Amino acid sequence: MAFDLDKAFQIDIAQMNLKKAHSLVFRLHGEPKMPFVIWLLENPNSIMALPGKISLLHHDYIHILLDRGISSQDEAFVIGFTMGNDLKTNQLHLFIYQFFAKFIYPVPYNFSKLDLISFKLGFIYGRNIKIKQINEINFEIYQNETIGFLRNFFGINTDKSKLMQEY
Repeated sequence: MAFDLDKAFQIDIAQMNLKKAHSLVFRLHGEPKMPFVIWLLENPNSIMALPGKISLLHHDYIHILLDRGISSQDEAFVIGFTMGNDLKTNQLHLFIYQFFAKFIYPVPYNFSKLDLISFKLGFIYGRNIKIKQINEINFEIYQNETIGFLRNFFGINTDKSKLMQEY
């Protein structure tokens, strides 16, 4: 992932299974407290959740599969990716999300202009991979699959993701 880890670790993580990679990468970050307004728009248990909604654990898995870190730009990219990959997302959903992320979400969860660019790039990338509705996939059945296998299976090219990151 883009956690400023060396290249050897990047290769190793592709060979780890999903469960091990998650425990290794996210064990230091703990479970964040989610502000209600974010829960309202992003959590699958909310009746007001927008397309692309995904559990926090599965959201973490997407970070790993996309080889994205935990910066605000990485977060924006991952959310954009899941919304873009959900075929139910329309222009109104995008407007609502971007408005809330820029003006309503509390610091440090709110998006800057640069974060919104990352969000849009993630959206485009999510629209363009072969598998759709990745936010609805039951990742529990893939716990023992390697990250490399899952990236290939879902059509995720981390080189393309990194190119968009350097935009």
